[in-house]
Amino acid sequence: MRPSHSRFSLHILCAVWISSTVVLAADAPVPALRWDFRDSFISASGVVGSVEGKMQGQLSGDLGLADGGSGPLLLGGGANGMLLLARQYRDVLEHLPRQDFTVSAWIVLEEKMEWGSIFGCLQDNGGFEKGWLVGTRKGAPCIAVASVGSDDGDGMMTYLEGDQTMDLGQWHHIAGSYDGKAMRIYLDGQLVGESDLQSGPILYPQEAPLVIGAYKDDNEHNPHVGAIQDLRMWTTALSVAEVKSVSMAKPGCVASDPPRPPLTMVVAPYLQWGTRSEITVCFETSRPTVPVVEYGRTAELGMTATGPEAKLHHLRIDDLEEGTPYFYRVSARPAGQSGDTLEAVGSEILTFQTAAGYETAFGFLVVGDTQNNPVVTKAVSDLAWGHRPNFIVHCGDLVGTGSNKREWVHEFFSAAAGILGRYSMFPTLGNHEQNAALYYDYFTMPDPEYHYQYRWGNTDFFVLDTNKTITANCDQVTWLEGALAASDATWKVVYHHHPAWSSDENDYGDTWKGSSTQGYPPVQEYLVPLYEKYHVDVVFNGHIHLYERTWPIEGGKTVGNGKGVVYITTGGGGGSLENFAPNRTWFSSNKRVGHHFMMVNVNGDQMELSAFDTEGRLFDRLLLDRQATRK
Repeated sequence: MRPSHSRFSLHILCAVWISSTVVLAADAPVPALRWDFRDSFISASGVVGSVEGKMQGQLSGDLGLADGGSGPLLLGGGANGMLLLARQYRDVLEHLPRQDFTVSAWIVLEEKMEWGSIFGCLQDNGGFEKGWLVGTRKGAPCIAVASVGSDDGDGMMTYLEGDQTMDLGQWHHIAGSYDGKAMRIYLDGQLVGESDLQSGPILYPQEAPLVIGAYKDDNEHNPHVGAIQDLRMWTTALSVAEVKSVSMAKPGCVASDPPRPPLTMVVAPYLQWGTRSEITVCFETSRPTVPVVEYGRTAELGMTATGPEAKLHHLRIDDLEEGTPYFYRVSARPAGQSGDTLEAVGSEILTFQTAAGYETAFGFLVVGDTQNNPVVTKAVSDLAWGHRPNFIVHCGDLVGTGSNKREWVHEFFSAAAGILGRYSMFPTLGNHEQNAALYYDYFTMPDPEYHYQYRWGNTDFFVLDTNKTITANCDQVTWLEGALAASDATWKVVYHHHPAWSSDENDYGDTWKGSSTQGYPPVQEYLVPLYEKYHVDVVFNGHIHLYERTWPIEGGKTVGNGKGVVYITTGGGGGSLENFAPNRTWFSSNKRVGHHFMMVNVNGDQMELSAFDTEGRLFDRLLLDRQATRK
């Protein structure tokens, strides 16, 4: 999924009027489909049947049957669970609405997700938006519909949120309806949103799964975190009074406190913003917990840092010694609990090292475009661990879909855990991050976060977001010029996602049919002159899924050793590989199609840049010598 013009929040849009008068409940008709998750409708293998026997589905992942105290329910921890009713909705289309419908359910929401679904069938990929769902968005009830009347050629989905949010960890009744003219969303029996942006029959995609308990399409899987019970679908649009009646017929489990998902370590410890005296230790738990970080100069630890109750923790440790190895361990337990028999999670003892002083040699890992390939990400992680870098540079596209929490948790953090828990990572935003809230939740860089600067040893690093508009007077260009001019470092390194120069076959023009700009024009026009003016040594980027190193470049032509800027595309961290143009470009020195990573070692006036494939074989090396440069 990629952002598009129609994916936005609607709060009582299009001349909505929500009455404050009392609505008398009216008996609702019998639903076409209903699930109450009693044992009699669930087999030992996890096959779940609807009450009337029309449909069966398979439970998977961490979505499973639980005891609600006063009745059964489905409970999900947000890992990768769902109840898949049909891989292709067309197999059960006879039971699905063609236009009018209502979906209702009792749910517990444990986490405010950007995109959540209780029941739905959709494809939302860029401008392609077809189908429907009833679920949640950022803690509010939500209904989404794409209709024939609003079709712009490849569908247009309206996501209607209620103007009230749910209390986390509490039972709520949500319902959504569509009658061919208006979408309506309800919370606890009350109408909380209405829109007339869709009209006519539902616009279904050609292919899509029918799923309970997850927002699922071709490139997203956002599981529900919490409980689901008494899920119903009507192929009519219920009235306000009928929805009120349904909300008053509470299932037995609602009488008890909802069960909580198991307490687990969702994201293992990872490190950020390591300096000569500070570091940030981060991790995520499945429920709100109070975090503790024990640390010290030996494995005996001895010092402690704590933080406030939360699920995602960022604990800053300061007063550390420069260039020094430390040991640490994290643990967490729910607030108010104590004693050895109660719930807690923790890690093994790990290590980190503070930043080197100006005269100390160091090395760092460079990788880009790890998106959607945890096998390659793990291979890079394991090989990089063998090199023992001091920190990690990531050139963007950490994941394939920035708004997809499953990809962050199970594809990126899980696969790279071997190095993320030992070395600080300094990332930049790629286009696949989508500027999504999850990126900013997981990474806490200095404000404004999308551009920043840091120093390690004798080298200054400058990080930019080339997804944002780059012009002569934009904030990033103004900031970069000031920061470069003020730098007194021996080496200056810049990295961002999009390339200044690239021999790629088709990103900047189809080279099999015509010409190419051979790189990203805004970077060429507004950033390259600054790199040359202020003597930047190396610029790293990702975006193109291959490896390419240029000759030193200055003034639009290649120059000799000790002059110009070297540009390196290192987009081989896992994304689907791309290829080169049929003809050689004027700037290219070395190129390779294949997954890879880089190690860069700096020792005073020397910088050694090495590229390795995922078998650990060296395939490119460049030595820069400050004594041979203009300085």
